[in-house]
Amino acid sequence: MNLHVKLCAGWGLSPGDLEKTPPAVEMLAYTRYVLDAGMRGDLLALKVALAPCVIGYAEIATRLASRPDAQAATNLYRVWIAEYAGAPYQEVAAKARTHLEGLADLYATAARELRTDRDLQGRPTSGKRAGVRTSVLNSH
Repeated sequence: MNLHVKLCAGWGLSPGDLEKTPPAVEMLAYTRYVLDAGMRGDLLALKVALAPCVIGYAEIATRLASRPDAQAATNLYRVWIAEYAGAPYQEVAAKARTHLEGLADLYATAARELRTDRDLQGRPTSGKRAGVRTSVLNSH
């Protein structure tokens, strides 16, 4: 969070400005989703809900870092890109991905996948297992 506050300071926003700013609808929706996943689901559901931040930031930053203008002085996000594409955060994301995959191995069952598919699609699946890592993580 300190990185985000630091970036905002570079744009002329103080911590007080941030505290006074009403939250965006999208931020509220995601926060409520994470809280709901944590309260109603299990540890796997919570970690999946958090994956867009923990793992997603690493993926996005890695892709952005490969662009020629990623570290240009005119790029307002160069500090963010450098932080999340850097080795320390990439290690955090790799550990989070490994932990998530381990949780998927423990918690994912055919019944859970069927229930999830029904929830997402509003109808039963054909009964074939799509593969937890593919359906839950959609990663490497």
